Amino acid sequence: MKTDPHTFFDSFDLLIDDGLILVDANGEVVRANQAAINTLGARILNQPLEYYLRHPDINQALNSIKEFGETSPLTYLRYDDVQHEYVVKFVAFPDDHCLVFMNDVTARISFDKIRSEFVANVSHELRSPLTALTGFIETLQTTAADDAKARVEFLAIMQEEAARMQRLIDSLLSLSRVEAQEHLYPNDDVQMLDVIKDVTSSMMHRAAHRGMSIELSNNLPQTLSPRVLGKKDELSEVLHNLLENAIKYGYENSKVKIILETDTHNKMVKTSVVNSGEGIEEIHLPRLTERFYRVDKARTRKLGGTGLGLAIVKHIVNRHRGRLQITSDLGGETVFTVYFPLLGA
Repeated sequence: MKTDPHTFFDSFDLLIDDGLILVDANGEVVRANQAAINTLGARILNQPLEYYLRHPDINQALNSIKEFGETSPLTYLRYDDVQHEYVVKFVAFPDDHCLVFMNDVTARISFDKIRSEFVANVSHELRSPLTALTGFIETLQTTAADDAKARVEFLAIMQEEAARMQRLIDSLLSLSRVEAQEHLYPNDDVQMLDVIKDVTSSMMHRAAHRGMSIELSNNLPQTLSPRVLGKKDELSEVLHNLLENAIKYGYENSKVKIILETDTHNKMVKTSVVNSGEGIEEIHLPRLTERFYRVDKARTRKLGGTGLGLAIVKHIVNRHRGRLQITSDLGGETVFTVYFPLLGA
């Protein structure tokens, strides 16, 4: 009994989510699933595949399938808004037809790259304090073994380097936790004003150490209780990180402002943390939430930053289905604004 290639195509299409194309003996597309059409366009039907899947070896691959029944996969790069990478596989089909699979591996490649860069960054961040600790320990064991003054000085520096590593590890654990839970909806009823007041109170001493003050401006309607669906400790972490940055990078004896208001159009509560400082060049703004990205690496390390705080903020905001916005004027105000959906809005 003769097998209908179209029936086979429909059966295979039910099993996969990637692009699937049925090509006849002349190299023309006779069937294509929606994923393939979304990638290459509806015009591929009844047209030579080479017109739309532009690869120098596409015809050679189709001819090899027809003559030998097998061929090697091809790597196909396609540039739309962003670059996508596909592994294209070919399988012989009845009546000299050929099945073409387009497996989009962009996400996997990107994940592997991110993981590799992450390991490299963590190794680099830990290497500096570990090298310093090793050097001081060796010195204390040898040339400075009987030098009481050097011992006091070195131990203080060693304590700072150990604390730096501890902050990095704590931040990595926090980032790992929020990334793992980012796809889960938080479900606690949280009063945002309470979160802001608690965090502000805990940061007052740190601000005062630099001669700075923290001012809360509640511009919400008196009848509105700004409640959001979330996790209180995570929302506190967002505000803590933003306030900590504002204090670190603001001018001494300046004011940090927290402005609470509503975005009536999107029915969201809007919290802005504003400081006055050197500011951030516009070219850096889109990358501030990347792991380990620093505008001024030396200054950030000196101030005790890990380069992970804003990455943590971004993932927590995403988990709460919110939005983060950053604006900055050089030598003026830098504003970090987080939006969270109001409960019951």
